[in-house]
Amino acid sequence: MLSKRLLLPTALRPHAIVRANLQRHQLLARRTNVHSSFDWKPIKGKDNDKPKPSVTRYIFLSLLIAMPLVTFYLGTWQLKRLKWKNNLIASSEDKLTYPPIPLPKKINPDDAEDLQYRRYLVTGKYDHSKEIFVGPKVRNGERGYQVFTPLIRSDGGEPILIERGFITDENILPPRRKLKHLSLPMHEVTVEVILKKINEKSNLVLSKLDPDSRVWHVIDVPEMTEATGCAPIHVQALIDLKDYPVETKIVKEDKPWWKIWSRAQTHEETQLKKVDDPSDIQEFSPYQLLKAGVPLGRPASIDFRNNHLQYLATWYGLSFASSILLFLVFKKKPKMDPTKAKLEHAKRYT
Repeated sequence: MLSKRLLLPTALRPHAIVRANLQRHQLLARRTNVHSSFDWKPIKGKDNDKPKPSVTRYIFLSLLIAMPLVTFYLGTWQLKRLKWKNNLIASSEDKLTYPPIPLPKKINPDDAEDLQYRRYLVTGKYDHSKEIFVGPKVRNGERGYQVFTPLIRSDGGEPILIERGFITDENILPPRRKLKHLSLPMHEVTVEVILKKINEKSNLVLSKLDPDSRVWHVIDVPEMTEATGCAPIHVQALIDLKDYPVETKIVKEDKPWWKIWSRAQTHEETQLKKVDDPSDIQEFSPYQLLKAGVPLGRPASIDFRNNHLQYLATWYGLSFASSILLFLVFKKKPKMDPTKAKLEHAKRYT
């Protein structure tokens, strides 16, 4: 008879007792302590396991590096433009102080930029039959047009198209205008003018649709001078508020000596009245001339735009801001002592 092996219950086996005690201690530890599962010795992988930077990141960094340089260059360029524009404004204002001189008989359009804002005097008769308009425009709340009239010069120079000034919509038709000796002078006049540089027409501007119309939407000097047969230059009349009285005389025409039986033909001729004292000449207000239909010329002032200081501040400001952003992106965080890092981490979980 074989002896039967003495078997202990499962609860009394040594390994079962040890396992039960371990589970009890782990349960008590969870209830009383807060510990971290931070792995202080992570497994170091190979360099090939590191994620590679994407193409988008390289593009972003390239733009971030280029932005301070490009904006600084643009700011420096605007600084040079500001100096150039200030010198141009100063020289143009200086030209306006010079006394007016006779306008040359022939002017090269390429030299108009050097001759602009110099006051000139030109004498001749207006050809109102070729009067043209540019608009509509609004000036001081009044709707109207800019009047351009060819001037046949008395000195034999090329006919020029003079921008006489602004006229209201209600006075566009010549019969409606008053003060005929100023609004529609038929006699010889002397006009004080300045030359302007011809600006190229933008491609976004609509061209003239009706070739037979005498109205242009924008100033197109080459096309307007070609249509009126004048020199291709831009001439603007300065504002003149003085009244120039005229007188009409009856002039006898010469007849052949052998026509003794016939009477000499006569015709009326209008000319300026001689004034002994120039201070006796009456002056109108701009409002009176505007209501009478007399074109109002431009004031003797420059019209350059000088926004380079604003552009300069904008570009330099962008350069400074992008430089700070670039510094923050590439700034490296200081390395912390491992022991200190462990203590800081332990404080959070204990």
